[in-house]
Amino acid sequence: MIYNCILVRYTGEFGVKSTQSQEYIEDLIHNNIKRALTASEGPDLLDRIRFFTRQGRLYIYFKKQQDTDVDLLIAVVGRTFGISSISPCFRTSVRDKTAVVSVAAKLMVAHGIGPGSFKIAVRAIKNPKLDIPSLKQDITSLCNKIALNNGLQKEFSRPRFKKGPKWKMGPWGGEIESKPEIEVYKDHAFISAERIKSPGGFPLGLENQLVALVSGGLDSPTAAWLAMRRGAVPVFVVMDPDNDNKGSKAYASAVREKALENIKVLVEYTKGALKAPTVYVASYQSVLDTFIQHGSQKGITCLLCKRFMYRVAEQICFLHDCQGIVTGEILGEQASQTAKNLRVLDSAVMMPVHRPLFGFDKDEVVTLASRIGTMPIATIASVPCKGVPNRPTIRGEVFEVEKVEEKIDIPKYLEQCLSGLEKVS
Repeated sequence: MIYNCILVRYTGEFGVKSTQSQEYIEDLIHNNIKRALTASEGPDLLDRIRFFTRQGRLYIYFKKQQDTDVDLLIAVVGRTFGISSISPCFRTSVRDKTAVVSVAAKLMVAHGIGPGSFKIAVRAIKNPKLDIPSLKQDITSLCNKIALNNGLQKEFSRPRFKKGPKWKMGPWGGEIESKPEIEVYKDHAFISAERIKSPGGFPLGLENQLVALVSGGLDSPTAAWLAMRRGAVPVFVVMDPDNDNKGSKAYASAVREKALENIKVLVEYTKGALKAPTVYVASYQSVLDTFIQHGSQKGITCLLCKRFMYRVAEQICFLHDCQGIVTGEILGEQASQTAKNLRVLDSAVMMPVHRPLFGFDKDEVVTLASRIGTMPIATIASVPCKGVPNRPTIRGEVFEVEKVEEKIDIPKYLEQCLSGLEKVS
C-alpha cells in the first residue's frame, strides 16, 4: 500500500495548557518541523508540501502525488520533540465510501491485523453525517472476505509495540504499534494501520538554555536528551581529562572522542531548533593531577573533580545566559552520588543543578539510551579515570572539601581552564 500523508499527534500534555499557550506551542512545533525539513532536504522541499492543522493534530502531505516521500517525512518529523506519535496514512475523500473501506481493509490485511483480532478506531471531527457503525461493519466484512480468499485467517496476529525495520527516524528508535485507525476531518479520511512512537515532551526552544555536561558514558547524554525533551536547547560541555590525546584518531575511545560522538547523536534531535547548539571542550588534565595529589588519601578526589566541573559549567552558564546545569548523576549509583555527596557538589555553585536521571535505575537508562541512539558509543572500551581513589568517601563534608580546595588555588585553575576553552563546530 502506498501512503500519501502522515498524521502527527501532539503530546497530550498540551491539553492542560491555556488556549493561548497551546497555540504558541503548536506554532513552535510547526516551525521546528519546517526548519528540520529544510535542513534535511533544502528550502525547495517546503514548496512541495502542504501542512493541514487542527487542534492536537497536524497532517502533512505533498502537493503532487508523484512527489510523495513519506519515508522522508517520517525520518525527519518522527524524532521531533513535542510529538507523541505519527502514522503513515492514506488520505482520500470520505465521500467515496467504497475507497475508504477498500483502503482500510487492504491496509489491515497487509499488516497482519486479521478478523476478530482488532477493533478499528474511527473518529469523525466536523462531519456529523458519517455513519461510523456502518463503515466499521463494511470494513470488517471486506477484511473477512480478503482473508478467506487468501487463506490467511489463521495466520493473523496482533503485534503491539514491536519495533519494525520499515521506518527510520535518524537515531531515534521509535516503537511501532499495529493499530487500525481512521480519522475523518470535514471531507477527508486519513487511514492508517500503525502508530510510531515519537519522543514526546515539549518542542525545542520552549525553555531557556541549560548547560549539559556530557561524557563518553551512558548517563550524561541520556540526561541531556531528557532536558532537550522538555524544550531546552543545551550548551554542551565536554570535560577532557587528557588533553594530550586531543583530536587524535588513535585514541577513539578517549573521553573527548566518545563524548563528542554522543553529542553528534544528540545534535540530530536539534535540526529544527532556531539555533544550533554550542559545543565546548574544556581540558583539565593539570588540575586533575593536583586533585589526585591532594584528595586521594581522603577519598575525595571525585568530589574535588566534579565540583570543578560544575564551576566550569557555571561560568559557561553566565556566558550564554543559561539557567542551570544538567548532569547524569543517579542517586546512590556511585560513591560521589550519595545524597550527602550531592549536597557537597551542589555547594560549589550558585546555579541550580538538574539531574533528570535522579530516580532511574541502570536498566531504565540502558533502555532509553538504546532508543535515543547513544548506547553503541557507551559500549566502546575506554581507560578508566585515573583519579578514582581506592576508597572514595560516601559521606563527604563541605567544610573538609573546601579546606582542601584552599590549598589548590581553584580560581587560578578555573581561569586557566576557561582561557583554553575550545569551541567545537
